[in-house]
Amino acid sequence: MRSLSAGLLATLVATAALAGPLLAAEPSGDVRWYSIATDNGIAIGHASREIVQDANGREIIESQEDDLGDQGAPSLAVLRLDTPQAVNMSWRSVRREDEAGRTVSISDHAQVGPDWRNDWSRNEARIGEGRAEISHQTPAETRLVIVALPPAVRFDEGDELLRTWNPATQPRLEFENFNIDAMAVEHVVIEAVADTPPDPQGTIAALRKRYAGSELMAVSRLLLDREGRIVQVTQPMFGASIVIKATDRETALHPQLPYRVVPGVMTKSPYRISTSAMQGHIRYRFAFQDGIEFAVPQTGEQRVTAEPGFATLDICEDCGPGLPDDAATLADALKPTAWLQSDSPELEAIAEPVAKLSVSDAQKMDILRRKTRSVLVRLDFVGHYSALETLSRRSGDCTEAAVLLAALGRAAGIPTRVANGLVYSRESYHGISNAFLPHSWTLAWVDGKWRSFDAALDRFDSTHIALTVGDGDARSLSAASQLAGLLRWDSMVEVRDQPGN
Repeated sequence: MRSLSAGLLATLVATAALAGPLLAAEPSGDVRWYSIATDNGIAIGHASREIVQDANGREIIESQEDDLGDQGAPSLAVLRLDTPQAVNMSWRSVRREDEAGRTVSISDHAQVGPDWRNDWSRNEARIGEGRAEISHQTPAETRLVIVALPPAVRFDEGDELLRTWNPATQPRLEFENFNIDAMAVEHVVIEAVADTPPDPQGTIAALRKRYAGSELMAVSRLLLDREGRIVQVTQPMFGASIVIKATDRETALHPQLPYRVVPGVMTKSPYRISTSAMQGHIRYRFAFQDGIEFAVPQTGEQRVTAEPGFATLDICEDCGPGLPDDAATLADALKPTAWLQSDSPELEAIAEPVAKLSVSDAQKMDILRRKTRSVLVRLDFVGHYSALETLSRRSGDCTEAAVLLAALGRAAGIPTRVANGLVYSRESYHGISNAFLPHSWTLAWVDGKWRSFDAALDRFDSTHIALTVGDGDARSLSAASQLAGLLRWDSMVEVRDQPGN
């Protein structure tokens, strides 16, 4: 829930909380403070880090608060507008080490807004030999998740490794790190930025990349001081990057106006896209920023052609090859998860009557799409919620709509995934028109192929640009906007069939 919705608020604030440890607080009891702002200096919130030592070890305590606000009637919304004027998001994490310095437990708690009964989530992880047992708790349910831990796995994002790192003799650090938010182990790579001018203060510029398998999930630009401590983290985002910077307590806690996130995560389109083009075939060509390349996913509507430094995306109703359709992939796309609780009685009660209908799977998904829309009676940009939470809260935005529809599809026996990326708005949306903004929708294996279903915007069009495909998890949602921040528009053309073809 700490990640905001990839469609709107969720992608931005997730970055600060997922940035990982900054300066190590020392000595014990010393509190380090950080400001959180956009790259053009607009304040978002603050964070702190403290180490508390006791007779049995120590606790590393991190916290974060963000003040967000948005108002105005979004023209893309198919839901009734009831958006809060301002929302406070808070998060607190405690990592416990024993006397030998081994991590034995991790907990984090997130709260969105003043409704402490309904808008919270908590993860409690017990670290054992070769495994982490995680209790993932929300107002809707408690779910146990077991994660296998490889030997030498880290829990500090490499914070201690940086203290002795010499880029001149070791240009690259690589290690496995446990991420409690993702409830998974990630591969982390930290490398010095090449061709950086010498700094008289002795600071070092570096890139930190995080991977799920071979899939790039996040890139942060780090600034290290002489002692190898991180003094600044810059996270590329779509629309506006986020900068987390060490500061003093007074500066960090200085009162601020709520940050209007929705305009911040929108970017003007290089061209005004016509209705006919949206319903046809569009070819996009992107350049990768700063030489950081990643694999763009292919869907049933999106074909990707990669070349050094560029990616070309052809998007139309039948442009793409689709996701893999082998038995193992389809079986995995039917499994219940902590975000898609397709095994819950509440979701099964909605899906079961639809599953029994004598109609095609595509028609079943369309019926479930309409049921999803009927559930979401209130538009809520803040927070990212699971399918079961969404059903209980009856509110959300495009990410909740995508997650709920994906879970209902699985409950009806239809393999589904969640696509996250960008979509185009020609009309004025929060005062900005002709712009792309983050968006999520559902992919389903129906009638022998993968197809897109958009429960928020009613229909799929050729401005849906997929950047990640996941299971509705917060990490995939935030990754899409972060990866979008690494792309630069190179060209965009409408592809039309020649007469006689």
